[in-house]
Amino acid sequence: MVPFLGEAAAFSAALCWATSSMIFSNIGGKVGAQTVNRGRLACSIFCLTILHWVMEGQPWPNAVTWEQLGWLSLSSILGLVIGDAMLFQAFVMLGARLSMLLMSTVPIMGAVLAWVLFDEILIPIEIAGIACGVGGVLLVIVGKKGRPVGLAGRNYVVGILFGLGGAIGQVSNLITAKYALIGGYSALSATWIRTMVAVIAMWGFALLLGRVRRTVTACIAPDVGKWLFLGALIGPAVGVWLSMLAVQNANVGIASTLMALPPVILIVYEGTILRKPVGWQAVMGTCLAFCGVALLFMH
Repeated sequence: MVPFLGEAAAFSAALCWATSSMIFSNIGGKVGAQTVNRGRLACSIFCLTILHWVMEGQPWPNAVTWEQLGWLSLSSILGLVIGDAMLFQAFVMLGARLSMLLMSTVPIMGAVLAWVLFDEILIPIEIAGIACGVGGVLLVIVGKKGRPVGLAGRNYVVGILFGLGGAIGQVSNLITAKYALIGGYSALSATWIRTMVAVIAMWGFALLLGRVRRTVTACIAPDVGKWLFLGALIGPAVGVWLSMLAVQNANVGIASTLMALPPVILIVYEGTILRKPVGWQAVMGTCLAFCGVALLFMH
């Protein structure tokens, strides 16, 4: 076994997700959040079909029970349709960094939900992790420096709510998908099914609303199409595959912590490469939120 293969895969997955979030945020500002989401899903199912063919020996899953299909469909509607619709709106309103920071609350919400719904005991270090994570996110949200230019007041609050809605959708998605994965069902096959359900739902809505032609025209535009495909390839396809590789070859706690790095990567990128003024509150809050997530996984 290659030394540190899992850790390297986890860090690479974080890089993929940080990069794809920047791409989707940029093109979402040009053609609209939901247009990008629909186009991203279409590109994703294409990339996942090829990846499934290579990894599983066939282009799509053929062994799934009705019960698994039901759970995966519910997971897709909650996460990839409703949750991602909110996340992509947050990308447009808040930018990639703030949106991904709000998405870092997913493990915190998951831990609290498991405590409320499943009576899972929270030990002191996990409570400290939740406190650090929530405190870090709040520190960034209340800081004025580093916000997108011209975004304030009601629009800023709405953007935050969209970001938190995306995180809630992801938590719901993970909890419902877990029931379908019991018994060792392929995570890649589950991802393919969830994505296909989302493609059918999102493009079905577009058909009912008469927006298919407009979406296709926007997605194949030269300054959008290539970036849309690249974002879909890097994030939902390669990023998902790397995350599975990470969990298979590294301690789950270490892998999960490394995969929670996108907000940190994005704040470093904005501060050092783009030379944007992010402010000390944003830096401290992001690091505190990451430490909170790390405490949840590393005990």
